[in-house]
Order: sequence, then structure tokens, then C-alpha cells
Amino acid sequence: MSFREKHLWISIVATVGVWGFYGWRLMQAIAGGGLIDPGFAFATGGLFIGCLVVVVLLEVGLTFLATATTRRAEREARDERELVASLKASHVSLMALIAIVFSLAIAAYLLGFANAASSGAAALPMTPTNALIFAANILMGAVIVSELIRYVFNIALLRGMR
Repeated sequence: MSFREKHLWISIVATVGVWGFYGWRLMQAIAGGGLIDPGFAFATGGLFIGCLVVVVLLEVGLTFLATATTRRAEREARDERELVASLKASHVSLMALIAIVFSLAIAAYLLGFANAASSGAAALPMTPTNALIFAANILMGAVIVSELIRYVFNIALLRGMR
């Protein structure tokens, strides 16, 4: 396995582990009525900062380990296959991100129209601040999914080019 593949696997493991945990805790908070809790933004922000620090430390530590276990010549060798695979994976990831954000925008409009048309309470009650936090987390989730697509597609292309 090339150093580039090792680094991609490190990114997949760190991303799925840390941001999966974050998403799980976020969903628990929302299910527990967090969107109407005034302390939701502070708690979510603290969890986000903590997860950001953990993912950076995890990636740095695992990359250091991969660097230490890979010969220097293998680390520095980057052939044209890797560049082509990386460019193709980035393109697929960008197209996925555009599709996800476009789909989220349509869903938000439909939810807004449904709330405006209904005579009852909002479908998803929340404070204005928590609505912004919720939207930020949805967009962050879109970027995370897009990056995972890039990592996986890059590995698939690298293995297919052998």
C-alpha cells in the first residue's frame, strides 16, 4: 500500500470515527429537545471544537505513524497515477457536494412552504439561534460526506490503476 493510500485510510478512519460520534451526539441532543434549549448552541459548539481538536490530533498522530513505517523513497514518490486519481476523485466529490447542497436547499424551501401553509405549530420548533446552529451542522455534514466520497473514490481509483 502506498503512502498516499495509507493517508487516505487515516482520513477515512478519523473522519468516520470523530464526526460519526459528533453526529450521533448531535442527533441525541436534537431528539432530547435541544433545538428549543437555550444552552444548545453552547453545548454543540463545545462538542464541535472538541471533535475538531481530536480529529486534527488523530490525523497528525496516525500520519506520523504512517510516515515512520514507510520508507522515505515511497513517501516522496508521487507518480502521475496518483495525481490523476486525486483530480478525478476531487471532481466527483465536488459534484456530490453540489448535489447535496442543492437537495438541502430544496428540502429547506419545502419545509418553509409547509410551515407557512400550516395553521398549527412549526414542524420543527427551535429558537432562531438554534436554527442557525442546525443549518450550520447540516452544511458541515454535507462537506464531511463529500470529503468521504473523495477519500473512497481516490482509493478505488488508485487500486484500479495498478
